[in-house]
Amino acid sequence: MSDVITRPRDKSQVDLRSHVPALFVTLGAKIGRHADRHHARLLGFDLREWRIIQVVGDGGRCTILDVADAMGMDKGGTSRSIARLEERGLLSRQDDPTDRRRSFVELTPEGWAICDEIAQFALAREQRLLRDFSAEERALLIDMLNRIHAEAGEMLARGWSPGDAEND
Repeated sequence: MSDVITRPRDKSQVDLRSHVPALFVTLGAKIGRHADRHHARLLGFDLREWRIIQVVGDGGRCTILDVADAMGMDKGGTSRSIARLEERGLLSRQDDPTDRRRSFVELTPEGWAICDEIAQFALAREQRLLRDFSAEERALLIDMLNRIHAEAGEMLARGWSPGDAEND
């Protein structure tokens, strides 16, 4: 006899197959695992380092906090990864003369070469993921994702929680 108790689905429960936040989490994890297994490791990076190169390549000279925020990661782990990339000669770090607690990072020429390789992989992967979508569907998907991204940022900034009428 099993100790597992099964019960019929309650309408108030979350169906993880159609719950948008859950789908984002699992999709992001799958895409991250794919990048880690099939590209980052081949280049000798962990996934965080691989993403840092992308973020700095996209944004140019930026602070460590900017990088951490763009990746949705903690500043400490991001700072340690940046230090490893700096040791490998892929990033350079300059202290901010107006604030000793802050420094800026940017890609070195070697870092830009790796960034270009990462971009080729990322763009090819995007093409594969969206191969069954028309140009109109792609544009609509990007628009909808950007709107959800903006709303999630707003919820985070305002500290929204369900039932909080002030933040609706």
